Formats: sequence, C-alpha cells, structure tokens
Amino acid sequence: MAGSPTRTLMLLVLGGMCGVLVTVLFLTIDPTFEADETNGAGVGNAVLVLDERILAVLIAGEMERSPVLAGAAFVDVSVKTSGIIEIAIVPGGGTPGRPLRLSLDPNILDGQLSVAVLENGLDALIPAEGAAALIQAPIEARLQSMAGASEYRLVSINTTDRRLTLEISI
Repeated sequence: MAGSPTRTLMLLVLGGMCGVLVTVLFLTIDPTFEADETNGAGVGNAVLVLDERILAVLIAGEMERSPVLAGAAFVDVSVKTSGIIEIAIVPGGGTPGRPLRLSLDPNILDGQLSVAVLENGLDALIPAEGAAALIQAPIEARLQSMAGASEYRLVSINTTDRRLTLEISI
C-alpha cells in the first residue's frame, strides 16, 4: 500500500506533462499544411534565391562584357529589406578610386522582371538602362534557364535576410 500513493502521484505528473506536450504541439503545428500566400508568395512553382555575394559575382561578370566598366576592382552588393538593391563599384586601374554607387529597385511588370534605377552613380559612364541591365540581364538568364523551353511568369519578388528571392510560375 505504501507504493500506491507514489505510483498515483507519478501517473498524475506523467499525465500532466503529456497534456502540456499535446497542447503545445496542437498550437504550433499547422494541420492544414497551407502556405502563407501574402504578397503573391507561394503561388509559383520555381524559386530563384540569390544572396549578396552571388549578385556581386553576376554584376562583375556583366561588367566584364562592358568596354566601359571592364576591369573594376571590386563590386559590393547590399540587399535591403525595403526591396532596394544597393551596389558599390570600385573602379580598377593603378589606384582604386571612390566607389560608384547604384540603387536599384526590382519590380514585376507584365510578369517579367523590370529594374528601376533610383540612383545612378555611373551616369557619366553608362545611362540608366545600362545600369539596370547589370543586374537584370544575368537574373533573367537564370530565370529562363529554370523555365527551360517553357514560358514563365514572374509572380513574386522578396528581399529578406540579405537575399533576393524571385518566384516564377511556369
């Protein structure tokens, strides 16, 4: 009889812990498994995620094709949560100069990528369309590669965690 109250107490504590665990799981797990579709997210079927480092590599590659910008010493990209992409290009040559700055805003226009130039520090070298093409052309090439021979529609652009995420529907 001495073990009976102890066993009852242990079963009561174990039952209480199981009840707390079930309550926490019920409140944290989404049983419907539905995606959050705010701002168009979750409606595409292919996603391209580019962080700041790969964006800098893509822009540097595009600059090498340009006779005006070839030979830049350094490209730095900063993706802001506001949706703005800031680019700093340090000119090459014997002595690096002051960084040239670009501020770009990627948007969706008729299901395609459209990059607006907010600040063009390269204005003396190339016009706004050329500055936008530094980032737009390599991204469009990757989106087309993802779609293959099919047509695609850009449905979402997100900038979070220093990354640019583009979602397309094929």
